[in-house]
Amino acid sequence: MKKIAAIVAAVLVAVLTACGSSDRAGSAVSVSTTSAPSPAPDSTWGFTATSVRLEGVGYRVDVPQVAGGKEDARTEFDNGMRAEADKFIRNAGPDTNVTGFRSEITRIGRHVLSGVLGIEVDTGGAHPATFKATHVTNIDTATAIALPDLFTDLQQGLNVLSVQAAELLPKTRVGTNFYFKEDLEPKVQNYERWVATPAGMRIYLGELASHAMGYIDITVPWSALDSVLKPGLLAVVSS
Repeated sequence: MKKIAAIVAAVLVAVLTACGSSDRAGSAVSVSTTSAPSPAPDSTWGFTATSVRLEGVGYRVDVPQVAGGKEDARTEFDNGMRAEADKFIRNAGPDTNVTGFRSEITRIGRHVLSGVLGIEVDTGGAHPATFKATHVTNIDTATAIALPDLFTDLQQGLNVLSVQAAELLPKTRVGTNFYFKEDLEPKVQNYERWVATPAGMRIYLGELASHAMGYIDITVPWSALDSVLKPGLLAVVSS
C-alpha cells in the first residue's frame, strides 16, 4: 500500500507541475491512423485523427495525434498530447508499468481539436491507478484552451461548473452512491480534464464512487456556460 501511494503521489505531482519539454520521454515506434469526420463545409483544415505509440522500459502508451490540416494547430495539439503522456512516462520503470487504455479518438471540430489520453499506473497492487489527461487546441489561433483561457473570470466559471456537476452527477451511473463532495468543489483540479463537443463541455471527473465504476464524465451544456465564457469562444468550442 505504501508503494502504491508513493507512485500515485509522484504521478499527481508530475501532472500538476511538469510542463512540456522538447526532450521527449520515449520514442514513437508505430503510428496508426483512423478516419476522422470530414471537415464541415466552412472548414478547410483537412485534419485526420491518428495515434502514436510510445514504448520503452515500463511503459506502452498510444497517444492521440492529428495529421494534415493547419500546421501550427497540428503542432500545438500533438505537442500538447505528448506532453501529457510524458508526465506519466517519467514515472515509469522496471517496477512501474504505465499503459494506455481507452484513449479516445481525437475529436476534430471546425475550430477546435480535443483529445483524451487514458493511463493506468500499475505498481503490483490489487488494482492499477487510473488517470485521464486531455488537451484542447483552438485551430484558428493554434493555442491551447485551458480553464483560465475559457472563462472571463476563472472562479465564476468554476462556480458554474460545480453547480452543474452537482445536478448532472446523479444522472450518471454513480446515481446516489457515495462520493466525496470535495470532488465537485469549484477548484481547477476537479474540472481541468475536459474536451470540447458540440453538445457541451465534457468533463472527466475521475473515479468518484469506486474503482469498479471507472471514470465518470459529465457534459455541461454550452448554454449553461455562455454567460461566463470569454467573448467569441462559444463559436470555437461548440464547433
